[in-house]
This record gives sequence, C-alpha cells and structure tokens, in this order.
Amino acid sequence: MIRFVPVRQITDPLTVTLGLSGTSGTGKTYTGLRVARGMAEVVAGGPGAPIGYVDTENRRALHYRDAFPEMAHYDLRATDDAGKVVGFGPERWIEVIDAAEAARLPVLVIDSFSHAWEGVGGVLDLHAQTLDRLTRGDDSKRDSRSQLAWAEVKPRYRRLIDRIVRAQLNIVICTRAKPVMQDIKSGRNARPTKTRRADVPYDVAADGDLIFEMTAMMMLDPRAPGCPVWQIKCADQFRALFDPAIPMTEATGRAMAEWARGQGEAQRRKSVMDAARDQARRGTETFTVWWQSAEGKSAREAVRPILDELRSLAQDADRRAAAQDDPDPFAGLSADDAAPAPDAEEIARAMAEAEAAARAEAQTAAKAA
Repeated sequence: MIRFVPVRQITDPLTVTLGLSGTSGTGKTYTGLRVARGMAEVVAGGPGAPIGYVDTENRRALHYRDAFPEMAHYDLRATDDAGKVVGFGPERWIEVIDAAEAARLPVLVIDSFSHAWEGVGGVLDLHAQTLDRLTRGDDSKRDSRSQLAWAEVKPRYRRLIDRIVRAQLNIVICTRAKPVMQDIKSGRNARPTKTRRADVPYDVAADGDLIFEMTAMMMLDPRAPGCPVWQIKCADQFRALFDPAIPMTEATGRAMAEWARGQGEAQRRKSVMDAARDQARRGTETFTVWWQSAEGKSAREAVRPILDELRSLAQDADRRAAAQDDPDPFAGLSADDAAPAPDAEEIARAMAEAEAAARAEAQTAAKAA
C-alpha cells in the first residue's frame, strides 16, 4: 500500500556521500580518513567509532594505521586468493556496501572507486568485452554496435550507483583524476563535456552518473593537498564547509553528518543565501543597500562563498534595467553598424531584371520543346 508520511514523522537520519577526486599527491587517502572520522564520531556519539575502508590501491591505507587505529580495512583486489582474475565488476561493489551495512559501520571510505569504471572488469573493460562478442572480430561493426554494448553494461553500473544512493551509512568515495588537454590561446579546457568545467584542468576518472549522485564532489590539487580547490558539485548547505585554501578535516565530516541528522546550520545558511540572491537580482544599488543594512551584515558570513555569483546577478540586473530605460534602441551604433535604407529605384530595377531573365528563360525552353 502506498502511504504518504508527513515529514515531521520521519526521524531517521539522512546520509551523505562525499566525493574526493585528484591526481597522485593530492592527499585523497589521508583526507578521506579524516573526514570519515568526523562523520563516524557524530553517528556513534563519540570518538573511536570504526571507519570502514575499501582499499583497491595495494593496501595503501595501511600506511596510516597508526594515525587511524579505528580503521576496519578490506583489501579489494582484482584476483581472488587462488590468483584467479575476478575484476572490479559492479556486483562486487554492491556486495561490499551490503557487507558494510551488515557490519553497522557508520561510514565507509572507498579508495579508489575509479577501478569500478576503468579497472580490470570495470565498466569500460566490460564494454570492450561485450563489443568484442557482438562484433566477433569484425572491426567494421564496432561503431554501429557500441551503443548495443553500452545497453548491456550500463544497467549493471546504474544498479551500483543506485546502491550507493540508497546506502544506510555515510560514504566517502575517492577517485583518480586525469589532466585535461588545455587550449593554448585561452588557457582553458580544449573540449567541453557534460561533466567538465572549463576552469578545472582535471577530469574525474569515473562516469558522470557518479558525480551527479554525490552530495558533494571536490577536486583536489597537488599544490594544495587536502584542499577542495574546485567544487565540482556542492549544494548551498555545504558551501561554507569547503574553503579552497583550507584542508578538509574531521570538522568537515562532523558538519556534514550533523546536517544529515538535522542538527546543523546548513538549512539556515541556504535560506540566507537565497535571500541574498533575491536582493542581487534587483541590481547593484539595491544589493549594496541591503549589504550595509543590519540584515545584510548578519548574513555576510553565510553568503561570502557565493559573492561572485551575487555580483554577477546584480550586474545582469543592471544591464537589463539599462536596456529597458534606453529611449533609443540603436544608440551607440556606428554608421557602419546601421543597416542602410533601401533605395526604391534600385529595388524596381532589380525586379525588372529578374522578370526579363525569367521571360528569356521561358522562351528558350519553348524553342527547345
């Protein structure tokens, strides 16, 4: 039976999924553990709560065993104990999340989830294997049957993404990042995609479906390990938590977990940001007056993360207002920009020439017949 439940009767805590992406040397593993510790402390009500850790990087996380003695480590390898290749297919990851929930872990760190996409037995490998089966060695059929191969593989991957979304524990997902080819003239990315920002010189080594389902996704930079230099995805509720110049810590995890339990200040911050956007949409003058008011002064801390957005909104409003108030829509156009007035004699002459050409063509056709 379908029953709609009033939200005030729903007291189960929410969960969050934080994505950390970066190249080697950006501090993904250590940062992920620190954030996970903060989440676990909130869920468990104190320090020392276990941190589930799925390690695909040759047990790299064990380098931090002394710093994080509460880590519950699982070595996820491409081969089984007998040395047989089992790969990193979607179903294995679903089993891991099932096991983490069964163990009642408050948080799970997955490092690196890129193996699910581009590792042995991952999605790209599965697609290649399926395409080989569909073409049977005929390379001329690969382009036409590539989509058929994706139609077989993508549903398996979507079930994994759905399992992550429905997980009853907090998850920190670490992924690798790859440099993006840059345009020499503009200094920006040479080719845009649905998941690629023009100002971010790296791509997440994963599918866009994963990015879109994250509560927040941060891109790290090797020049500032642990710092969320680029916010690939971030809701207003969390903007204040991610300062590009400050490394993420246990405090970041605690704040996200507190929001999930309904005890944080995130929703209030979002309301303040939305109110500031309303003022900015009225123009620079209106926003400046609001900014100097008592309400604006009390809101400054909350809206500082979106100041660039507010400035852009105010400037757009100013331009629209100027266009509406301009009595001459062609003011500012040079003589070269203005369209010349049509000459009546030239129009009549052109029409006469066209009619004469049409009669001559008809006469020629008649003689030929």
